[in-house]
Amino acid sequence: MIVGVDIGGANLKFADESQRARSRFFPIWRQPELLKDALRESLAAFPEVTALAIVMTGELADCFVDRAEGVDHITAHVHQAAAQLGIKSCYFYGVDGAFRQRVGVEDVDLLAAANWHALASFVGRTITADALLIDVGSTTTDIVPIRDRVVATKAMTDYDRLGEGSLAYIGCQRTPVCALCSSLRFQDRSVPVMNEVFATIDDARIVLGFELESPTDFQTADGKPRTKEFAANRLARMLGLDRRRVSLQQATHIADQVIHAARERIADSIQRLLATQSFRPQAYVISGHGNDLLRLPDDQEVISLAERLGPDVSRCAPSYAVAMQLSHGFDQRPTAPFHA
Repeated sequence: MIVGVDIGGANLKFADESQRARSRFFPIWRQPELLKDALRESLAAFPEVTALAIVMTGELADCFVDRAEGVDHITAHVHQAAAQLGIKSCYFYGVDGAFRQRVGVEDVDLLAAANWHALASFVGRTITADALLIDVGSTTTDIVPIRDRVVATKAMTDYDRLGEGSLAYIGCQRTPVCALCSSLRFQDRSVPVMNEVFATIDDARIVLGFELESPTDFQTADGKPRTKEFAANRLARMLGLDRRRVSLQQATHIADQVIHAARERIADSIQRLLATQSFRPQAYVISGHGNDLLRLPDDQEVISLAERLGPDVSRCAPSYAVAMQLSHGFDQRPTAPFHA
């Protein structure tokens, strides 16, 4: 059994060919030396693993002095975890559309931030030939054109993709409110926000009911639970207030403004990309776990990977994509699609 592994800066995601998927919060910048242990513990839940297919974005974490150090660290820890579990083969996917078992210095820029390319290649080969893929994650949104079943952009690095519009650094969980809004309206006044990470978009989504409450989850700006009560308090703090002055109902108005700003920013990136490429997609393929942040045309087909593959696989879609592509002997040459 092949297991796909997506090593991000804040999360580790896993999926196998049978559509078993799981994710784990792991902020790599805090304890990068524990990566091999986190990988080993998570992979132990998958039976009879014969090979790993790996993509990464965690190499950009600021615990590494540069991406080369990050790629070297991640590949070393993958090999260590695999060896401890008796997994003999590890294949690393790059934006050139190829897998490699040996990773050298010349491969760094190919392996860095390649998960979007793996997913887009998979979508083009298995789901639809011409589309715009939009994958909303916890930190970023990938916007990738697909034409004739292949990835249709020359932008391969985060830098180039940011400039092109195919990478919007807005996600559904970790994006700070102060990165989205310079001011918020409260009690008929426009008030500048505090430039502190007092609250994130996750708080706005919890308050509005887009995200379920989780009283036992403390991965928040203040370390308090992910509940509406505490989320509203975090949002209030952005204006120098707290729960004594801001009711839950008032907090929903603040949350509405945060979500509106995120939707506008993602929509701007989509329109900029489509205009630059003179591209009108035949369909929109949406993935990830923040689809409430998208505004899509009513007159075009929308394909949801959550509906097609299930919500757990959609959340871990790049992991599933590399597992399936390695399983089917994927290379850069477009061929007849295989079926997911």
